[in-house]
Amino acid sequence: MTKLKALIVGILLLVPLFVFIFIYIFGEHYFTLKSYFPVRDESGSVVYTAEGDTLFRKVPDFKLTDQQGKPFSQQNLQGKIYVVNFVMADGPGIWHKLSSQLVRVQEAFQNNPDVALVSISVKPEEDTPQKLQQYATSFKADTSKWHFLTGDRNTIYQLAQQGFDIPLQKTGGPEDFLHTNQIMLVDKENVVRGVYDGTDLTDVDRLILEINVLIDEYSKRK
Repeated sequence: MTKLKALIVGILLLVPLFVFIFIYIFGEHYFTLKSYFPVRDESGSVVYTAEGDTLFRKVPDFKLTDQQGKPFSQQNLQGKIYVVNFVMADGPGIWHKLSSQLVRVQEAFQNNPDVALVSISVKPEEDTPQKLQQYATSFKADTSKWHFLTGDRNTIYQLAQQGFDIPLQKTGGPEDFLHTNQIMLVDKENVVRGVYDGTDLTDVDRLILEINVLIDEYSKRK
């Protein structure tokens, strides 16, 4: 092999190494979570921005009441990543399974003020603030971080359907009922970034992992 050929081969071998070093030093590597629930027009077609990106629905503003009887709105969650589920204080075991899994989420992010948890009553006519406070206490919830909400039934049911795409269960009675085992992850812009089965241990593990992914995503924006 001539010296010229040897030089060319050497350069070709070094190019991938230089590329790797450049990416390692100057590149940013991080995963990002997908967004859920695109905006659709009257025909059902997905709406796009002027730049061609999909436009996603935001959780609508709401005004409810927390377990201390104080007003609680989306403003209380401004600048936070938050986890949402729906509960019934005196309901069947599924609601307690969901809350038990959220205890794990609370513990995982106990020292991170940017992460909040929100549990909303599906039977607000019975779940008074006092009853929700008792429910919160039974799970040793830190109510400065984990908020239990009640309020007007129509407001809650519209929020569930319009904000989180949760359908009503047909009861055959005068009122349909809201029943779901889903837990939702919402980002600081109020866009849903994750949907999980709150009764499944593995899926809640994924929720905890993806909260960390979202935290890292925001840290890379600074």
